[in-house]
Amino acid sequence: MPACRNPAPGKPENEKERQIKVTRTFRRIACAIALAPGVALAASNAADYPERNVTMVVAFAPGGITDTLARLVASELGKTTQQTFVVENRPGAGGQIGTEYALRQKADGYTLLVAASGYAMAPAQKKVGYDPIDDFEPVALLGIAPNLLVVKPSVPAKTLDEFVAWAKKEGSVPYATAGTGGANHLAGEIFRVESKAPLLHVPYKGAAPATQDLIAGNVPAGFIDAMTIGPFIKSGQAKPIAITGASRSALYPDIPTIAESGYPGYDVSVWMGVFAPAGTPAPIVERLNAAIRQALQSEEVQARLKSSGIDTRTDMTADAFKQYVHEDVERWKQAVATTGVTFD
Repeated sequence: MPACRNPAPGKPENEKERQIKVTRTFRRIACAIALAPGVALAASNAADYPERNVTMVVAFAPGGITDTLARLVASELGKTTQQTFVVENRPGAGGQIGTEYALRQKADGYTLLVAASGYAMAPAQKKVGYDPIDDFEPVALLGIAPNLLVVKPSVPAKTLDEFVAWAKKEGSVPYATAGTGGANHLAGEIFRVESKAPLLHVPYKGAAPATQDLIAGNVPAGFIDAMTIGPFIKSGQAKPIAITGASRSALYPDIPTIAESGYPGYDVSVWMGVFAPAGTPAPIVERLNAAIRQALQSEEVQARLKSSGIDTRTDMTADAFKQYVHEDVERWKQAVATTGVTFD
């Protein structure tokens, strides 16, 4: 049965918001119609899903952790469903451009959104063009990974205390992230507030271009996910300072967390997941959830994830992922209010 939700209240202030409100209204009407007895047959068609190609909209540039995970899963889904899952990158604004694009597509299961935890974080910081609760149906969690605070090799710091001391001596230290409003950005801003280090945010359209500029020496530091920065740590082109998660990474057991380095309670990890526009029939959501969980268990995908320090939850149902996302939305509302961080 379709998940019928009311659009977020509020009068549209511009043409873009008007279009979004119209989209929500049509979806609400469509949901009401779909619940009528005469349309019950439509739900049975989910048994044949997918009957054609499925587009997976990635809200970030190619090469980053979200894109890499999407392509791994898309390949496995193609094998099990005998249909092509096409990854389409629509980066920008910390994932908001791709998210808002996916919001405007039909709720039929043939256009999906692959987003990261910034999906839940951004609305806590500023007004965005989507409602993380009402506008999408959570389908499946792809993985959870820590971010790392890394610096270029020439930075004279090996520990977090040394990094903070160096930053204060420099007066202003730019740091790269995958974009405004995402987990990398929030990790950096919370640390800036707590450490009082003079850090300056430099957003990119994804982790890959952020990493490229760090390696090229154009920015001295960055908060970047483990999968993207890992090869450059191994090659010595990037120097790790600390892990942003609550515990040390099995992949990098010698790298301390920010929490254990003098900032107790600090914990900012990044998750990646698949979403469908609100109103997508529940049987299709459940079918996708089962297929994605199966894809995540393949030997090829598991090997890649473990080598990148990514944790998977292959037992998480669509309902459990929905609860996970909703709790994360509330968590970051409280975190932003408590720390007082601002995002310009």
